[in-house]
Amino acid sequence: MKKLLAGLMALAVFGLVFGAVAAYQGVPGPNPEVERTTTPMAYAKGYGQGQGGMMAGEGTPYMGLGVRASNLTETSIDLAEVQDYLAQLSVEEFTNPRGVTVQKLVYGDDYVGKIVGDYDLSELDVYAAYETLNGVKVFLAYEGSIVGFVLIK
Repeated sequence: MKKLLAGLMALAVFGLVFGAVAAYQGVPGPNPEVERTTTPMAYAKGYGQGQGGMMAGEGTPYMGLGVRASNLTETSIDLAEVQDYLAQLSVEEFTNPRGVTVQKLVYGDDYVGKIVGDYDLSELDVYAAYETLNGVKVFLAYEGSIVGFVLIK
């Protein structure tokens, strides 16, 4: 039995060494005659995080809602109402492994949003608001760039 196992292990090692040598010597690569698409969005069509690398006019943004943005209705919301709501929230702040500060927004026991970066809630502006199945999702911006969102139920 030991001889059989030793023989199988020697065969496996020989196969690995032989395969590595064959790969090093240059086994033919992919067939250059196969036509491949060069458009980066041939498969994504707007799904993904953020803009998803969308080209202008292609697809709709995903926006992290679990539904496509085409199913959402943009709504107007009072800035004072949003600021009052933000004042009622507590913030759980942490730094992720990449060194980015993330602020989780908590209302009662529920997470209702997040801010990416070290921003004071009072200095954020309303970028856009959308009616969703769970309430109004308000995107918050700092100097014109979206830095987070809050869900107002």
